[in-house]
Amino acid sequence: DEEEDEDYLQENESDEFGDDLAKIGNALAGEIEDELEKHEKEINEAAGIVGILGWILLSNTVANMLSKLAKKLSTKYNWGKGEEAAKKIYDFTHKNEEAFKAPIRRVVGLFTKDEKKKRIISDVLYAILIFMMAGQAGGDAVKYIKNAGYLKGGIYTLKSLVKGTEVATILKGAVADAVS
Repeated sequence: DEEEDEDYLQENESDEFGDDLAKIGNALAGEIEDELEKHEKEINEAAGIVGILGWILLSNTVANMLSKLAKKLSTKYNWGKGEEAAKKIYDFTHKNEEAFKAPIRRVVGLFTKDEKKKRIISDVLYAILIFMMAGQAGGDAVKYIKNAGYLKGGIYTLKSLVKGTEVATILKGAVADAVS
């Protein structure tokens, strides 16, 4: 039956996407570990979330990697444009969120034992990846995801934490690059 075939295809595509997202999380975790090790003397239990995120996001390697991975996934899965694409992106990423976040929390855990810091940092990086993928589907997709409030734990937390402009500028640039 046609409906069963569609369900089977969606399930297999979701499994493949989950594998891809897990690989991305692991690769990104490796780059984050390298970046944080460069600043190990400055990072201790007193390092704040923004400080750790700053070192991660100001790294050209990590920023470029996020951008390339978002473009690669968007090309591979061809979600389309606008609100429909945003819903598909969210559906796939939401089902596989833990596969992406777990290795990042593990690596950040090497530098801080604070569970809240580890959670927020992985949430922010997850949110950035989703916004970048949505950016590939156009401004309407980014607007829809932002307005739907799917990523409150990530982007909204970061916005409330960031007082300076460096990290905010990076985020704006990442989304602008993804949309263009």
